[in-house]
Amino acid sequence: MGLALHTTRQDGRATIAARGSIDLHSSDELRSRLTELVDAGEREVVVDLTAVDFCDSSGLNVLVRAYKHARAQNATLTVTGAYGRVENVLRTTGLDRFLIGGPTEEASADGR
Repeated sequence: MGLALHTTRQDGRATIAARGSIDLHSSDELRSRLTELVDAGEREVVVDLTAVDFCDSSGLNVLVRAYKHARAQNATLTVTGAYGRVENVLRTTGLDRFLIGGPTEEASADGR
């Protein structure tokens, strides 16, 4: 099936909605899209995984590298919509602590 990516921008936030499987064959496309957004000056990038049914280690690697690249550019990268197998992989690897934005981040952003 592959991977479809759709980017929207609203209120200073760029959201990439991914659909399908993030694996060895499709992860390069996601990596280049995330890198482009951060390099183009986006400061808040969200990856919406609601329609993603599979993410292997190459996909996780892309998310981690994109997260580090965003931080190096004073930007943020968070993941939303992870469920089922994808959420389990993020939690098992401990990546959910870095990648899944929670209410604590929003609360601290309001307090600045």
